[in-house]
Amino acid sequence: MNAKASFFILLMASGLVMGAEESSAQAQVRKMALFKNGCNWVEMSATLPDASRVRITGMPDALLGTVWWDAASGVRQLEGSSAEVEESVEDYGYADLLMANVGKQVEIFLKKDRRVEGQLLPQVKRDVKGSFLKSGESKDSGVPKIILVQTEDGVQSVAAEDVTGVDFEEMPQLPTRKVMSHVVTAQLEKPNPGTELRFGYVSDSMSWLPEYSLELGEEGMAKLTCRANIINELADMKDVDLRLVSGFPALGEALIDSPLNRAMKLQDFLKRLGFLTEERNVSMRMMSTGMAAPCVAESDDSEDDEGEEGSKQVEDLFCYTLPHFSCEQGKSILRELFSCEVPYSHVYTCRVPNQSMLERLSRQGEPVADVWHCVRLSNASEWAWSTGIVTCTVGGQIAARSTLYFAAPGAETLLRLNKSMQTEVQCSEELLKREERNVPGRRNDSVTVSTFRGAVTLKNGSARAMDLRLVKEVNGLVTSVDREGKINVSPSYSGNPRSTVEWNCTVPPGEEVEVTYTYEYEND
Repeated sequence: MNAKASFFILLMASGLVMGAEESSAQAQVRKMALFKNGCNWVEMSATLPDASRVRITGMPDALLGTVWWDAASGVRQLEGSSAEVEESVEDYGYADLLMANVGKQVEIFLKKDRRVEGQLLPQVKRDVKGSFLKSGESKDSGVPKIILVQTEDGVQSVAAEDVTGVDFEEMPQLPTRKVMSHVVTAQLEKPNPGTELRFGYVSDSMSWLPEYSLELGEEGMAKLTCRANIINELADMKDVDLRLVSGFPALGEALIDSPLNRAMKLQDFLKRLGFLTEERNVSMRMMSTGMAAPCVAESDDSEDDEGEEGSKQVEDLFCYTLPHFSCEQGKSILRELFSCEVPYSHVYTCRVPNQSMLERLSRQGEPVADVWHCVRLSNASEWAWSTGIVTCTVGGQIAARSTLYFAAPGAETLLRLNKSMQTEVQCSEELLKREERNVPGRRNDSVTVSTFRGAVTLKNGSARAMDLRLVKEVNGLVTSVDREGKINVSPSYSGNPRSTVEWNCTVPPGEEVEVTYTYEYEND
């Protein structure tokens, strides 16, 4: 075998070895579960090439501690790094197109019916500090203002703004630009070509918000329509199994990017970890990676459910399923989820503060609390209602903009419409007696106990009867009430207990209703 043939075979073998050692694979989103706080659980997959090191492209940022992959794929570890990659320029002009095809023959059409034909030349210019920059790398301009063309008569310059069209002798190269990007490389125990690498993680670049419309009809039936506003800043979605999650999980890593994203410096990473620890001490986070994953990790879905929209419950979470969902990155989609008939009833609510609050907030003779016109909605559908803004209409006219609170199927929720302007609530209290009582175990053997009688009066100045839900808060121990009021006492270990009394009654139009209560208060 001669030396030239040996070199050729060696070169081929080297190419095969290099190909087996490192290659790339494009990851595609397969399933997603979106939470309303901007976090989401993403499941992706990529077909592995014949390589032991595979660069995974198309993988968005993952949050700390949330990346998990299928062990059957043979992946041993994932590595994060930064690299210069080329990306397509979407909104390009003639100058961009010409600079992307330097060296090619071109015919340039100019204003005033002029033409230039020749070979495109590269351009070099000097920046303010004296160093040379290639055309297109200037800090103040992405493209040159002058195009140089080698014609038969010499080098001719063309003003970029004068170009009205171009013709190439061969297929032109579309403009691209180089940008620094973080890349993820999978290290395999050995090449595993054709295997589907499946992995999932929590990200924070896609979210959804529910929007409702409620038309209040006659005879206690309303029509509720729910739409999902889906905001996609994560990646291009094509034929994805999407689930919109409603519930109250908790996520500790919601603010922490993964160390695989090398765009984040170590100092910033550690600083955000410290912020997370502080946040955990003062508030409950809204998600948990341990609870997010099961929302889309179900493997026991029946074939009958596949490809159908609907509502599912996973543990304490409710998911709206949207199969075959597609959406480009950077776009928002407003999509109807469901529409259903809803039984409802009118109810008026009023909460009167305790005596110490009334002393600070009101004057003698003034109304002491607002009365709110509400509707009680019964969720008789198979869909959970996620908390969101609702527009309420009556006869096609807007009646309220309010918040519809979460209600599982079979549950009820109260929707506040407007403050009633035709009602008035008064509260008065009188001292009935004051006495000394012996209390064993106290620091002092006896305490002074005052007994008060209170009355709340509601005047209905409207033309409709009011089904009223009245709540009175009391500092002290409520001992008796009228009109079948319900007493709830919360014990206190540093003073008087806190009591609430609830009445449910009907106030006829143009009339008033009075409810009474008595309570005991220990004086200091």
